[in-house]
Amino acid sequence: QGFPLKPPLATQEFQVCLLSLLLPTLGQPAGMLSRCIQAPKSHARPLACLVSAARPVCRDFVSRTSAPIMETGADKDLRKLLSEGLAGPVGVRHASDLALSRREVLQAQKAWGNSIKIISKIYNEDGDYVAEAKKAADELYKDSSTRVLFDPYNTVKEFHFRPRASQAMCFIAGSEADDDNGMDAVGFALGGKGWSDVEFDNHQIELTENLAVAVGSKYFTCAETSGITEVEYTLGYKKNKDGKPRILFHHSSVPYDPSSTADAVFSEEEVQQLQGAWASAIKNISKTYLDGGDYVATAADAAGELYGYGHSDVLFKPTKAAEAQFRPSAEDAMSYFVGGEAVEGGYAEDTGFAINGGKGWSNVEFDNHATKRSGNIAIAMGNYHFTCAQTGSKTKVEYTFGYKKNTDGKARIFLHHSSVPYDATPPAKEVSKEEVDKAQAAWASAIKAISKTYLDGGDYVAAAGDAAGQLYGYGHSQVLFKPTKAAEAQFRPSAEDAMSYFVGGEAVEGGYAEDTGFAINGGKG
Repeated sequence: QGFPLKPPLATQEFQVCLLSLLLPTLGQPAGMLSRCIQAPKSHARPLACLVSAARPVCRDFVSRTSAPIMETGADKDLRKLLSEGLAGPVGVRHASDLALSRREVLQAQKAWGNSIKIISKIYNEDGDYVAEAKKAADELYKDSSTRVLFDPYNTVKEFHFRPRASQAMCFIAGSEADDDNGMDAVGFALGGKGWSDVEFDNHQIELTENLAVAVGSKYFTCAETSGITEVEYTLGYKKNKDGKPRILFHHSSVPYDPSSTADAVFSEEEVQQLQGAWASAIKNISKTYLDGGDYVATAADAAGELYGYGHSDVLFKPTKAAEAQFRPSAEDAMSYFVGGEAVEGGYAEDTGFAINGGKGWSNVEFDNHATKRSGNIAIAMGNYHFTCAQTGSKTKVEYTFGYKKNTDGKARIFLHHSSVPYDATPPAKEVSKEEVDKAQAAWASAIKAISKTYLDGGDYVAAAGDAAGQLYGYGHSQVLFKPTKAAEAQFRPSAEDAMSYFVGGEAVEGGYAEDTGFAINGGKG
């Protein structure tokens, strides 16, 4: 071909070596090698070694996709050895022989999904799922001599990355899959429920030489609830020395939620600040009202700052609301806080909680029973205590507040449930007219009996004590008693006070001097 070779340069071995190096440089097709060298079968193996180690253009004549260029005799043997023998123990494997195809990537993904399902199934059947997980690790991830770049989506911050196959399966199958780490108490493949199906949805697969990268979403079907969980992935595959593709890097994450960002996390201090802001708003609205100011505008400004109306749904169940129990809109909430008459379309039942029905509140104190925080949501439950600005009396109200960070990053109330504390006193039965008549007749009879006992010289004090115990609610409930002939001690809240009035101050210990004994008519009966 223009390069006359003479011994010792004319040896076939030297020709092979020389042409392996020169043909690409000269721009000649490497297939020329098969036409210009008639290599006997005995030289086939050295030729295979030389060609496989040469540049890619020198090896294109052994491509499985090209037409055969050797057809008979020793040429066939050479062709067979070049196409199949490169992977043999004496061959030299070139990178192109480890190239991955799209089909191989899809098969590897299917194998990964099947492993998750098998591990889940064995777990739910109380089988040795740990052994199955370890087996899957050996099959799916790179061998022990290679570090795997694995960043799963998990809550164990100390163990974000899992460089060893056993650590990867520890995430998938739980801490028992890796005795040395104990990183995940419950594995992703299990979760206590297991997965019945796994589907890969590749956005794109990029193939380059012996590396393949796949990006997309995988969908896990819960074996117990049939609910579907979406997880985003980037997977890298590379063939091992045995020619089998395995995972070289694996990154998983949950889909991005614009309403729940990494920095939108509540602290306990933030919850307390929000509660303090709510309490201050109530006091400010009350003060503005009592000072004759525009308390409605003050309440509107506070509602816009504190509640999530216009940013998200708000679940609001006020304390004093019977007809309109729930207030889903800002207008509904305003009616409750400032009074139905103060706003257009307000509810007649609303007297204005923020102004305490016209008395105002001088103070509001939160007493949290507990708070729970997760991501961009915080829930607080407890009691708040309102101090009346007019009387100084305190009112206890139970609450559940839910706070959520909106897309603008500001935390607002999305849940507010208030209620009066439970009263263990059983409700009194309705009193009938007949019962009233009977009670009045018994009272009249008692007065007559006490008078008769007194006039007969009997123990009228004891008779009065028995009657009082039967007729009055002392010891059972609060009794509001304003006697007829009482000036200094107008009201008689205790049983002793009442006895003094009925039998006379001198007849009982600690009696009032003004009492002459109404039940004995001052001694006349």
